[in-house]
Amino acid sequence: MSAPTGNPFSAWNDPGPFLRSRLPLRSLTQRAARTGRLRVPRSTVRLVHLRRNTLNVVSVRPVCTAGCLGPRHSTHFRFSALAVAGGLPLLLVALSLVGWPGRVTAATKTPPGSAQKSTLRWSACSDGLGFECAKVIVPLDYTKPTGQTISVGVSRVPARKQADKIGVLLVNPGGPGASGSKFARQLAFGALPSVIRDRFDLIGWDPRGVGVTMTIKCLTDKDFDRLYALDPIPDTPEEFAQLAAGAKEFADGCAARNGEKLKFAATEDVVKDMDLIRKSLGVDQISYMGFSYGTFLGAKYADMFPKRVRAFLLDGALDPTVGSDERVRRQGIGFDTELTAFLDRCDTSSSCPFAEPGERAVVAFDRILASIDAKPLKVRGRALGPGEAWTGVLAGLYNTNQGWPMLKSALTAANKGDGGPLLVMFDQYANRNPDGTYGNVADANSATNCLDVPASRSVDHYAALADEFAKAAPRFGRFAALSSMVCAFWKVPARGALTPVRARGSAPILVVGTTRDPATPYVWAESLTRQLEGSVLLTFDGDGHTAFLTRNSCVRDVVTRYLVNLKLPGAGTVCRP
Repeated sequence: MSAPTGNPFSAWNDPGPFLRSRLPLRSLTQRAARTGRLRVPRSTVRLVHLRRNTLNVVSVRPVCTAGCLGPRHSTHFRFSALAVAGGLPLLLVALSLVGWPGRVTAATKTPPGSAQKSTLRWSACSDGLGFECAKVIVPLDYTKPTGQTISVGVSRVPARKQADKIGVLLVNPGGPGASGSKFARQLAFGALPSVIRDRFDLIGWDPRGVGVTMTIKCLTDKDFDRLYALDPIPDTPEEFAQLAAGAKEFADGCAARNGEKLKFAATEDVVKDMDLIRKSLGVDQISYMGFSYGTFLGAKYADMFPKRVRAFLLDGALDPTVGSDERVRRQGIGFDTELTAFLDRCDTSSSCPFAEPGERAVVAFDRILASIDAKPLKVRGRALGPGEAWTGVLAGLYNTNQGWPMLKSALTAANKGDGGPLLVMFDQYANRNPDGTYGNVADANSATNCLDVPASRSVDHYAALADEFAKAAPRFGRFAALSSMVCAFWKVPARGALTPVRARGSAPILVVGTTRDPATPYVWAESLTRQLEGSVLLTFDGDGHTAFLTRNSCVRDVVTRYLVNLKLPGAGTVCRP
């Protein structure tokens, strides 16, 4: 799929609704004391410890001065909803995931069906926060249901009012490559309207290749550092050759380290796992909340298992009929448009601190990025080169409220020779930990994307695309065109098909589209709504990737009524900031 991601060669992933902030507490406070660049008052930040000595910024109203290192999106500023359409969850978190009291009191419970009692054995999750985890055993290969099996990691956040529980709500933050198991636990801390937390068991799971489920890992951490440092927007034949060689190295590493597993990481496999999770939970129907790539999962599930659908929210939609080239073209245009809007706002604001006196913001931006390209900035034993810089910029464009201020601060610092803030944004997006290790978001992302969507096997094809896309998107067009080149070297043939989803016989589905979403264009939401029979489109006339997990009360009210009471909005309903 596509949307910028932490994959060095599939930079277009799903940021998901969360750019997750995972700065070790000691590292964060020491860095603030050493640099003086962190300006986030304690009163404005809700902290959640998902790992020992780790700070997860779930809800923020950042107060940053020039050069500050604010919290990142929470999905994938929202640096968050690992969003993407085929991409990684954003690893910068600055979406404001704030508590909301909810206005819905009545509810429609799932009608009793033929489902059996749950067969899952729940035990405490390792995070020590009191949540429950379990494993579901599924076939590795669904064409051989009695053959080899794998275990799928699942987590549960029980409804706070069990006597009034409506049912289960499965959640997915996007990707592919983001952990739904962790996402469910993160949502427990104020991100959802109270009535949803009260009346649904939140169920998250790690899709194939992700987290504890059939983990896919392709390279060493040092390899990732080296490949991420390559220029994603090559302007010489030598740079293009290096990028192509890096894509081949990544694909070869995936094949050598994972073998047969790569054949069974397609979305179709994950959808079938979802239904076995439903069966293991002992329920006849499920409710679902999917963001970015998670909308693709939800739409495919509704198409394959329409009678199992109670209420499905699909926010930041992917269009399953759009091919690989068109997906990244649209996203390149989307991010170019968002960058232009960011730079225009800087010009019209009271100050644009990264621009010199009398200099337009776009000229300043091009100058700063060209300078980094020519001479990377040294940052405490590391370097901020064009690969890290462009990825950091990309991350900041997912959310206007937190991402844009952080990007402005990072560019201001870079203009003064300090690449630290922009490198932090890269680290968060690329899933790089403070100790230099990487998560496996990029690995899982490519494994699924290259199976799901047929792509050209010709390197020359991507070179031609880069030239073509640059005409429509001068800054992100080449980046987007070359982001899926890894699939040219993938050892396992794609088996997905660009077919519409109908979900005939399903309960009505709610699709949410944001008019200026850079990662999942609004036209995809319109197309998906036309495909899904009986579905309704809720439009958010605004910026940023996905809408429900923002503070917009209109979107949250409409979605909550639907999930709780099964009441859809009228056709043509539009919410505004």
